[in-house]
Amino acid sequence: MPIRTHWWSFVESVVGIDRNQPGVYELGDENGIVVYIGSSDDLKRRLTEHLNEEPYSCIRQNATQYRIEYTAEYEKREGELHRAHIGRHRKPPKCNNSIRPSGD
Repeated sequence: MPIRTHWWSFVESVVGIDRNQPGVYELGDENGIVVYIGSSDDLKRRLTEHLNEEPYSCIRQNATQYRIEYTAEYEKREGELHRAHIGRHRKPPKCNNSIRPSGD
């Protein structure tokens, strides 16, 4: 099951109000297509790291919005999201091509 929350603008001023808690996130393009699935023990920090990537990175080139789900079992949940995405689309999200979370 995908994250069932509102999409937020993927900009520093919005990410800056998120909490420093563990969880999962999906980054989406302007059409709401998931381009990256990730997790962290500190969502605010991790999302800020993505915003500070090189301008030519896949995420910086494609992600315009994000949604999050706070959970202590973030690694397991990331694996579930990744497997569900592949089940629906037959491939990982565009910017996850080299990342294969175990989540088990």
